[in-house]
Amino acid sequence: MADVLLVDDDPDIRAMLAFTLEDYGHTVREAADGASALVALEAAAPEILVLDLMMPALDGFGVLREMRDRGLAPDARVLILTCLTGEGDLVRGYELGADEYVTKPFDPDGLAAILAQLVEGVTSGS
Repeated sequence: MADVLLVDDDPDIRAMLAFTLEDYGHTVREAADGASALVALEAAAPEILVLDLMMPALDGFGVLREMRDRGLAPDARVLILTCLTGEGDLVRGYELGADEYVTKPFDPDGLAAILAQLVEGVTSGS
């Protein structure tokens, strides 16, 4: 399966998602904010980044911008997981490099299915 970096400032969401994704066979690392996410990305590039947008200090948009500007994890697939439902947020996410955009509340098993499709894209060289 995939190496996943899960970035969300809500510890309950991180715990639930980590449990679910590990149950599907993924290796999960966690970061509680944007700055920690950048440190984790510098340490090792994940195959999949699950990224919240609304976080204190450095938000998810900032993480995406820094990733691209600094060349961090250029091959990682990005799944945005957020409560932001506006069309402008969606467009901005895709413009900054997101591959998928999922809004909260969400179905953990449905999210795992989307992640599996991203993994197939990573492993097939897409």
